[in-house]
Amino acid sequence: MEDLLKPDYGVMILTVCNFLLLVYLLKKFAWKGIIGALEKREQQVADDKKQAQEARESAEQLKRELDEKLAQIADEAAKKMAEAVRVGEAQRDQMLAAAKEQSERLTQQAKAQIEAEKNQALAEVRGEIARTAVLAAERVIRQQISDASAQEAVDRVLEEVKAK
Repeated sequence: MEDLLKPDYGVMILTVCNFLLLVYLLKKFAWKGIIGALEKREQQVADDKKQAQEARESAEQLKRELDEKLAQIADEAAKKMAEAVRVGEAQRDQMLAAAKEQSERLTQQAKAQIEAEKNQALAEVRGEIARTAVLAAERVIRQQISDASAQEAVDRVLEEVKAK
């Protein structure tokens, strides 16, 4: 067991030579390829970062543009809505004015018709009163009675007119 703790210089020199030979061979044949691959990978990562940053900036610019367009569309929609409300109110006012005018015209026509019918009814009543007066006078003359009986006959005729 003690032999394991003693250093063997021959094995140690051979190990150091093998290590140095391995380093020399790696440097001569593999080191450039490994370093080139690492540099290439590092450049690709840097390019990817740059493209991602450009894509992010482009997306932010696009978002700003879309937000501006959306704001413009909202403004236009608000303007169109206000215009539609204004036109609707104007049409409503126009329709109300037309309806009021028609109502006034119909009212005037109705008043004129009522007045005409009233005048016609008054003319008929006057004619009836005149006929009744003539009839009463005829009866008074036929009976040749006193004033009291003539008054009674006129009252009776007037009551008959009222009843009709």
